[in-house]
Amino acid sequence: MIGDVKWSRTQKIESVIVIEEDGFPLYLRQRFQHRSTEMGSLKKEQEAEQDLKVSNEAIVYVNGVRRVLPDGLAHLTLLEYLRDIGLTGTKLGCGEGGCGACTVMVSHYDRKLKKCLHYAINACLAPLYSVEGMHVITVEGVGSYKHGLHPIQESLARTHGSQCGFCTPGFVMSMYALLRSSQTPPSEEQIEECLAGNLCRCTGYRPILDAFRVFAKTSNILYTGVSSLSLEEGQSVCPSTGKPCSCNLNNVSDKCVVSDNRYKPTSYDEVDGTKYTEKELIFPPELLLRTPTSLNLTGFGGLMWYRPLTLQHVLDLKAKYPDAKLLVGNTEVGIEMRLKGIQYQVLISVMHVPELNVLDAKDDGLEIGAAVRLSDLLNFFRKVVTERAAHETLSCKAFIEQLKWFAGKQIRNVASVGGNICTASPISDLNPLWMAARAMFQIIDLKGNIRTVPAENFFLGYRKVDLACGEILLSIFLPWNRTFEFVKEFKQSHRRDDDIAIVNAGIRVHLQEHRENWVVADASLFYGGVAPYTLSATKTKELLIGKIWDQDLLQNALKVLQKDILLKEDAPGGMVEFRKSLTLSFFFKFFLWVSHQMDGIKESIPLSHLSAVNSVHRPPITGSQDYEIMKHGISVGSPEVHLSSRLQ
Repeated sequence: MIGDVKWSRTQKIESVIVIEEDGFPLYLRQRFQHRSTEMGSLKKEQEAEQDLKVSNEAIVYVNGVRRVLPDGLAHLTLLEYLRDIGLTGTKLGCGEGGCGACTVMVSHYDRKLKKCLHYAINACLAPLYSVEGMHVITVEGVGSYKHGLHPIQESLARTHGSQCGFCTPGFVMSMYALLRSSQTPPSEEQIEECLAGNLCRCTGYRPILDAFRVFAKTSNILYTGVSSLSLEEGQSVCPSTGKPCSCNLNNVSDKCVVSDNRYKPTSYDEVDGTKYTEKELIFPPELLLRTPTSLNLTGFGGLMWYRPLTLQHVLDLKAKYPDAKLLVGNTEVGIEMRLKGIQYQVLISVMHVPELNVLDAKDDGLEIGAAVRLSDLLNFFRKVVTERAAHETLSCKAFIEQLKWFAGKQIRNVASVGGNICTASPISDLNPLWMAARAMFQIIDLKGNIRTVPAENFFLGYRKVDLACGEILLSIFLPWNRTFEFVKEFKQSHRRDDDIAIVNAGIRVHLQEHRENWVVADASLFYGGVAPYTLSATKTKELLIGKIWDQDLLQNALKVLQKDILLKEDAPGGMVEFRKSLTLSFFFKFFLWVSHQMDGIKESIPLSHLSAVNSVHRPPITGSQDYEIMKHGISVGSPEVHLSSRLQ
């Protein structure tokens, strides 16, 4: 290891809510007690940039320590590297980004936004060189038993949110990344969303969510029925009933609450983080000032790794290596190479190419670069919805709803739009929507010539797309919706969060008023999970166009759709009858949803059907545990925090 440097800033914390200001970590209602020299303002650092020599080394910071990555490690994942250097808190679970045991936080400086970005990723899928120029923070860099637990870790231990501890570091890092990236205290929905990519196989999720509710500053009333703020002096919340209890005042020894403070019920609003004295890591100034460079590195077995910084460089590499695999988050290629035994000799990381990261709202629609990360796309859609007319952004709203249930947060933070499209999965959640929303794919060849292909014509077969060997997907154009044009997403899976679809769909209809009736001017229905590729219900579309939007149309369309989407009895995936019924129920729900938007039609919807109109919205999870505390002079039967929970 060459030139190890640790960058940090010591501070005493009086609150636990993390926010960001100019890319550096701060805390609400805090008082800093510095024991090290201030790093200086961002402006001064920028002025000094000219005095620094730009390095061409492959550099990564891990928990504030500068590390030089030697050539020859392109075959390693970030997880393998971390464990090799002794940071074994990050665990290997499923190896495919589904369990979250390997979660770490990465930070990098976005020169376009001029601020530091922090987000959680799955280290088991991230190629080592993909984090070059970034700061990686693992659970060891957050807090430790020796130097003091971080408030996240302390809260998790106090609420008995850890048993075997295998998944604990992943939960801690997912929550830590959320707090580092939040400008305001997160909501309970945001906390649950950030944990959707983490699985726990023994503790159960109630105590884990209880531990993290403190960061949303939620009152105890949600899960005890009474707020600690409303209790009279000497009273406490009974752990058995959840009601106010005055056992301490009456000195009654056989009641549920023992006067010993160790057995006093935990009030999760009172975790303040004052015991945390370890240094909070800042973003390394060297990386802030360092100019990105292209990389040309190697790995085991002749593997070659390239990181171009321009589109022309990508095209040149593609011309030199026609079979090279382009990647951003490695969420698909990584699984193919590690779990399916597929070998690619040349990998080209395009995550830093500006032309492939475009996000632009134009007069006629949205331009979306192929390398845009799904989390950035989701935030962009949410921003656009607030700025444009409501009828123009119905496609955006459909994507927002679908992306909420797309994998876990760690996958969305690195997976790209173009990668999901070109993978051409038959159960892709987004491809049916691109096709239904009239999206256009822009494709560029090695000479720089650009051609445009409608999304509905791009998918040719099972994992086959309309891309020649010398072409790459450049961007996606999503047009604004027209007046009385409706687009809706559908997905049915075994569970809501972080699961693949059994059947999904994207359905669109454009209505026009004609002689006091609403007539279908255009329509499209695309289904995933019913064929080797996303399938268009063409016969149903032909039936709809030109017909009046009424109950007769619904019944006729369902009859045609039943024959339009055919599933053989031995179709891969099984559940044939269930999947057939889903294709019909999706259109039925779509008909009700559209009708409910239209004056003069929504009155005809039976009250018993209105539940199918709105999307499923699950309120924040609440739960309680009732138990009796029996004191026999020993710890048996008492809700003690087990010692190993502070070591995990």
